[in-house]
Amino acid sequence: MTDSIPEGFERWLPSSPFMTHLAELGTLYRRDADGMLALRVGHAHSNMHGMAHGGFLATLADSALGHTIAHEGQASVVTVQMSVEYLNAVQPGDWLEAHVQIDKRGKRLIYATCHLKVDGRLMLKANAVFAVRQAAAPTSDG
Repeated sequence: MTDSIPEGFERWLPSSPFMTHLAELGTLYRRDADGMLALRVGHAHSNMHGMAHGGFLATLADSALGHTIAHEGQASVVTVQMSVEYLNAVQPGDWLEAHVQIDKRGKRLIYATCHLKVDGRLMLKANAVFAVRQAAAPTSDG
């Protein structure tokens, strides 16, 4: 597997402190055309079996879902529920792409799916529900 970055992807600098910490384990990339997040899986993402750690993959899926929903919907959201299906092992060196689809958008809840893929092969499927955060109510003392 090569270390090159596919065309159209630019380095992405997240605004979340947690995602900034995660990015220290490996550079995250974003493709402007569709907002897709991706990264080259490294040794630092591995579990004791030498494959990508499931917690890392779930975190990437959750972050990609939230990023896409916030970007497309111009809304602040938080995860309410997420289920994850691990379908294939992700290996160090793999170029891992997070493909997000918004399934249903309501006033309070947004439903979405994330597929993590390597070379078009489905590695993980996550279904999630996000709550739309309301703006803070103004205080009486201004």
